[in-house]
Amino acid sequence: MEEKVNTQMAGAITEQKCFLKCLEMGFQVSKPLFDNARYDFILDTGKNIFKVQIKTSHWKDAEHSGFVFNCYSQHSTGNGNKRMRYTKKEIDFFMTEKDGKFYLYPAPEEGILEKTLRILPTKSGQIVNISWAKDYLFEEVIKNY
Repeated sequence: MEEKVNTQMAGAITEQKCFLKCLEMGFQVSKPLFDNARYDFILDTGKNIFKVQIKTSHWKDAEHSGFVFNCYSQHSTGNGNKRMRYTKKEIDFFMTEKDGKFYLYPAPEEGILEKTLRILPTKSGQIVNISWAKDYLFEEVIKNY
């Protein structure tokens, strides 16, 4: 029986996978010395330098029609949990991994709570305002920067 991985462990695993992917592609990757930075690492492509926030994703549904990742950090305070959304002022990209594929999603101007990247069409047939996972494949997106 497989033991359930806690969220901190899952996050650490995703971060290491993304870090390794960047190194395998020949990029330089630097981590901040302390944990208080809003980004997980700096990605140096040789042409540009980006602040990257890694997020663990989960399947949207049982059909695996898409996957979702949070676009905020959460911290415990004396008054409960506080969510802090990431914006373009703090990071350049979110990076996540799903089933061995890596995705790079540009940080929005205004913070959002979560992002869904779809693999399959919607059941309703909706085609507008859909973010297709294939459009955010790491290897393709990074070529444009």
